[in-house]
Amino acid sequence: VHRAFETPAQFLRQLAETPDGLRYFCLARDVSKSGGSFRAPMRRYAIGLGCEVDFAGQIVYADDLDLSNSTAFEPIGVSCRICPRKTCHQRAVPPLQAQLGVDHDVHDTLPYQIN
Repeated sequence: VHRAFETPAQFLRQLAETPDGLRYFCLARDVSKSGGSFRAPMRRYAIGLGCEVDFAGQIVYADDLDLSNSTAFEPIGVSCRICPRKTCHQRAVPPLQAQLGVDHDVHDTLPYQIN
């Protein structure tokens, strides 16, 4: 849904998988509204909708997606703090329940290793 601001007036589609293996079809788009007067700031919103992938075939926006291709699903999570994935390139903060290691000779996606 955050990418919707980067592509105004376009629908963005995503096949996603949560750490527990559930798969979803997600749809996002930006919406802009005038502030009501010349000097009023433009209001911008991002709208995100989703459903379990089993229902995606009923939605026209999923028509040309290969819902059976397991490599097409991007890993997503609710929160970095509870996500068990150790190599997520989108991780913003370390998980709460993990031990961290720092190797100053390793330069990777994250500045630490999750043990």
